[in-house]
Amino acid sequence: MRNENIISAQSPAPSTSINKEAIASLFKPFSPPQSDYPFIIHICLRCANCGAFATHTHGLADKGMPEFIMDPFAFGPEGNAEVIHVAYDYFKKRKYAYKLKLILNGETVKVIGKKLSPKHRRKDRHIYCFREVTHSFQAVKEAYPNGFEFGTRFIQIYVDGDDFALTDDYYRDGVRW
Repeated sequence: MRNENIISAQSPAPSTSINKEAIASLFKPFSPPQSDYPFIIHICLRCANCGAFATHTHGLADKGMPEFIMDPFAFGPEGNAEVIHVAYDYFKKRKYAYKLKLILNGETVKVIGKKLSPKHRRKDRHIYCFREVTHSFQAVKEAYPNGFEFGTRFIQIYVDGDDFALTDDYYRDGVRW
């Protein structure tokens, strides 16, 4: 598992309400060895008092790429992080750059898991869908509560058939268990 650049969120102590300090305490940096990736991934672990935010990246926009965002329950924190890593590796390859352009031009691109990363996901038969989402998409609002740089673009990764993950209502106030 390549989780060198994951920052996780842990649930706060139980209380009747959550204040900004409690939300800030959710983020616990993972202290990894040197990462090969130019971004970090925020994941959300089980949160007793609040909904989970989408698994998402920080730092790709600084490299001229869109940030990735994903349903926190698709494959769990570490599974989502692995999917984001292999998606980044896939789209940074010159031979697949055209697919990234298709996404940024409004198309949904589908890639079977074993093609997304033949080395790491040989038996993966899931079909991963990639689509650009806007700043107003609820998952983006929940994942980036402090905002983002002007011009940042976002690509949502979801599993084909998980249409519920395409709606604002699913992410509103955090995804619930």
